[in-house]
Amino acid sequence: MIKRKSGSIINITSINAELGFPRNPAYVASKGGLKMLGKSLAKDWSNKGIRVNNLGPGYIKTDMTMKRYLNKKTRKEREDRTLMKRWGEKSDLIGPCVFLASDASKYITGQDIYVDGGWLVNSGLS
Repeated sequence: MIKRKSGSIINITSINAELGFPRNPAYVASKGGLKMLGKSLAKDWSNKGIRVNNLGPGYIKTDMTMKRYLNKKTRKEREDRTLMKRWGEKSDLIGPCVFLASDASKYITGQDIYVDGGWLVNSGLS
């Protein structure tokens, strides 16, 4: 990337980088740290033509979240707190990743883009 003077790095953070969720402090700390690493690298590498942004998923159905998704009570609680009233699909992350990797976002660096169905704006709750 430095040789080409061009590139895009996309860190996968989480809504956990914004809110202190209970019972998982190491995950919350790592996602918050990655968020700030991305911002620091954006400052360090922008003069080299390298953009660094963070993509923060909300509740997405994955192997990691399947236990919570299959729990009807937990699933409903999270759906109710999400503006779009559903859990995300892995495919919901494709468009934002393509956008951040492409020249369509060539003037964007150091930003956090959350793909969370409106969780952060709606709840502020964990």
